[in-house]
Amino acid sequence: MATKKGDMKKVIEKYGPMMKKFGNEVGEAAKKGEESLIMMSKVLKIQMDILGGTLQKEKLFHEIGKDVAAKLLKGSIDLPGMDKYKKRLLEIDAEGRKKKKAISRVKHTNTQKKIKKSKKK
Repeated sequence: MATKKGDMKKVIEKYGPMMKKFGNEVGEAAKKGEESLIMMSKVLKIQMDILGGTLQKEKLFHEIGKDVAAKLLKGSIDLPGMDKYKKRLLEIDAEGRKKKKAISRVKHTNTQKKIKKSKKK
């Protein structure tokens, strides 16, 4: 056992300062990493705040657009350069009405088929 203690003492004497230095360097790197992580966290929070503001602005643009579109279609406002949008809105609305009529026809046809089948029974 004495030799093991002696061997361990020699190892500690030989590698102790190097291990201490390594431990200090790891500690410093961890501290720098922590500081960097804190900085990145603060930057990320600010970026998220900016993104939140951008999303709020986009939502407001959407609301403004819906309001303006409704007023354009009603004819309650006349804005220069908006005729092309009004025309497109009217086309989309007309297409939507056509699609709704097509749905009604399909439902009506299906109902008629069911009625004919039930009469045959």
